[in-house]
Amino acid sequence: MIYFIMCLLAFGSSLSAQDVFRYPVELKRFPRSEKGELVIDSAGVSYKSGDGKRSIHVAPLDIHEADVSDPRQIRIETYQNLKRKFLGRQSYTFRLRETEHGPELARFLAALLRRPVVGFRDQRAQGETYEIPAYHRHRLGGCRGTVRIDAAGIQFVSDKAGDSRSWPYSEIETVGTMNAFHFRVSTLNETYNFDLKDRLQQAAYNLSFKAVAHISSSDASEGRSNRQPAEAPARE
Repeated sequence: MIYFIMCLLAFGSSLSAQDVFRYPVELKRFPRSEKGELVIDSAGVSYKSGDGKRSIHVAPLDIHEADVSDPRQIRIETYQNLKRKFLGRQSYTFRLRETEHGPELARFLAALLRRPVVGFRDQRAQGETYEIPAYHRHRLGGCRGTVRIDAAGIQFVSDKAGDSRSWPYSEIETVGTMNAFHFRVSTLNETYNFDLKDRLQQAAYNLSFKAVAHISSSDASEGRSNRQPAEAPARE
C-alpha cells in the first residue's frame, strides 16, 4: 500500500515538473543587457537577475501578449502603459543563452493565457494555412516578416522584437486589400498595413474576410447574409 502511494506521489510530481520551464536568459535592457533565470509556470512568468538585484513577476491575467515565434527568444508584453511611450505597453524580451524553446512552451502558454500567443498555431484549426512573406510599414521605416492566415486567426511573425502580432478573428474589426500585393488588418487598437512579397491568394483573403464577418461557408453559398465575400474589393 505504501509503495502504491509513493508511486502516485512520484507520478504527480513528474506531471507538475512538466509544467515548469526554466531558461538561463539575457534580459534586453538599455544601455546593456543582464543575465538571469526565467521561470514560466502556472503562476506566470518570473525572472531573477544573476546578481539577485532584479526580480520580475507577471501573473497570467496581466499578460497582454506572449511571443514565442523565435525559438531563441521569449517576449512578454503586459497591460501596463509606458509613460515615455504614447500608447506603448511594458514588455520584456528574454534571449535564451543555452538552448531553444520548443512547441511545448507555446502549447502551455496558449492553454494558460486568455490572450493569443504569437508563434502558436492551434492544431485543432481545420483547413489550410497560408503564409505570405511581407513588409510591415512603420511611420519611419518598417520590418520584414511573414503573414499567416488560417481558421484560427491571423498572425504576423516579424524579425523585429515587439512587432509580431497574433489576432484571433474575434479581435479583428476589418480586413482589407487594395491589390494582390497588399493586406490590411485593423483592430480597435491598431492597424497593420502589409506590402506582400508574394501574391495574396483569393482563398486566403476569402477565409479571413468570412471569418471576420462571422460568415460560414454555407451561409455565404446559400446567400443567407447581406455581406458576401465575393463582393470584397477586387485585388487584381
